[in-house]
Amino acid sequence: MSDEQDPDREDDIAPTATDADGAGPENRPHTQDDEDDDDDDLEALDGDGFDRVVAQARDQVGAQLDGELDPNLGERPYTVEEAGMRSKVGWGRSPIVSAVVVVVGMFLLAATWSDFRYFLRSLQSEPRDLGHVGDIYKDGQFTERLDNAWVVLEGDPDVQHAARMQSSEGWIGFMRLIEADASLFVAIPRATQNADNEFPGRFEGRMRRIDEVPQWEKLQTFFNAEELIDIVDLDPAATAAAVAAGSNKVALAAGGEVELGANDKLRVVVAQSAAMVQLGRTTWPTRESADQIIGVLGKPWAFVEKRDTVWVYAVELGSGAVEPNVELYQELTRALNNGEDLASADPMVGGLVLPRRATYLLEFKDLAASGAELSFTYGDNTAETGWQLDASGARLEPVALSDGRLTVPTASIVAVRIERPLSANPDGYLLMVDQHPKDVWPSAVMFGAVLGVVTLNGWALVAALRRRRDQLTEG
Repeated sequence: MSDEQDPDREDDIAPTATDADGAGPENRPHTQDDEDDDDDDLEALDGDGFDRVVAQARDQVGAQLDGELDPNLGERPYTVEEAGMRSKVGWGRSPIVSAVVVVVGMFLLAATWSDFRYFLRSLQSEPRDLGHVGDIYKDGQFTERLDNAWVVLEGDPDVQHAARMQSSEGWIGFMRLIEADASLFVAIPRATQNADNEFPGRFEGRMRRIDEVPQWEKLQTFFNAEELIDIVDLDPAATAAAVAAGSNKVALAAGGEVELGANDKLRVVVAQSAAMVQLGRTTWPTRESADQIIGVLGKPWAFVEKRDTVWVYAVELGSGAVEPNVELYQELTRALNNGEDLASADPMVGGLVLPRRATYLLEFKDLAASGAELSFTYGDNTAETGWQLDASGARLEPVALSDGRLTVPTASIVAVRIERPLSANPDGYLLMVDQHPKDVWPSAVMFGAVLGVVTLNGWALVAALRRRRDQLTEG
């Protein structure tokens, strides 16, 4: 367009100094028209439009990155929610560090788990009363699991085989409870190393597996070195019946049953048919005078030995000795003392008639049954073989061995006991006396703290692995 007032001016307007210098619209002065355009743009972005435009812009940036960060563009900014999640979960930490923390934490949790379980027992109003040891230990095993239980238990401690050890808190005494073989021990705090071994037989505290306590190896070494022996009474008649039947299962005298091994050691106690008579050497100073008074009894007899204080004789009583009759022994004693009871405590004065028993040690496999008799190899036994009538019927003579074996009437066996060596059972329990559940609170607190750290690091590890998986999927 031409200007009529200036005919020499060209139709095209010459560029301004700003345009001529190459400046774009963004460098032009801000005019009222520009403000109106900005207002129109903001009105168009009101509401959902704003969010949509932001999302489109981010999609464009993501398309340009194509799964990798562009150093010129930088990482896209996080939203408030994403930034909070990153600070709580990832911390920018390497997954390897989180994995190491989780593994170490699991070991710590395992180490403090038992103490944490026992701490929970503090919710009980009082310890659990288990009664007597025999109520929870039967047939060589415990009737239930008692790990980390808070209990009260009654039992007889073996004070003859007691161990003492020093801990950071003082001295501790360790003893086994007899009724549970070598499977149940008690740990009792002691004021000093030389405290008395007198206990009421009632114990309260914590039950722990004995192989879990720090003193286990020392306890095992000590009690095994003590060579503990377990003695159990068998039923004599059942023992003879089992031998006759060729069985190794024998009834116990107190009830129940036990399976014997061929090499199990047995102690067989036999009541002999001959009573033992002791004649004081002050009252009867010579052997001849002692022989004369024995004749007063009117029973077959035999001289046994001369001791420092008495003469010893064997007098045949028959079934009266096998089945002890107190009145019979009192009657014979009065006959030796002019019809009076023996009043003197001096063994050298007066006469006394006593029952006589012999104990033989043998192996179960060596027993043999024949009718109403049992036989076994006499071997290294030192107890007398017993007495029997001689050919005259007026005197007694020792029972002779037959091929080195001794035969005894089954009816004369009054007791059969099995002896088994005991060793500390690693699956047994140690009752830690006076340990209350609240005493282990430091371990319980540690367990809770470690559990929290492991959980948080596990969450972070899972989140990192998921992000890595998503990146691989998009790539």
